[in-house]
Amino acid sequence: MIFLEGRKVLITGGSRGIGRATAILFAKAGCDLAINFINQKEAAEKAREEIDKIGRECLVFKADISQNNDVNSMVKEVIDKWGRIDILVNNAGIWTYGEMGKMSEKTWAETMKINMDGVFYT
Repeated sequence: MIFLEGRKVLITGGSRGIGRATAILFAKAGCDLAINFINQKEAAEKAREEIDKIGRECLVFKADISQNNDVNSMVKEVIDKWGRIDILVNNAGIWTYGEMGKMSEKTWAETMKINMDGVFYT
């Protein structure tokens, strides 16, 4: 059995959807959370409130994971606060709907920057 009590978890894209649900489950298992958002500050604050009600600490960061400097700053703040990150969930990503052959190079580059570079930087 894995015991998660007291673990420090960083979840990219943790303010809504799968990331938020994952954060809530980790909090219920006794973990403290650091979640990030890029555009949804209100959703991130609601997630923090829900985690606070569970009795766990939640740090919230606005960070563009496709930008190495943003990621480095976020990780540094988490480590400065807690001394470590035990678990990383690379959840943030985007999806562009439509036919692959009709996707613009700009859309492709943006998708790869977030979905691939973001994982590498984190």
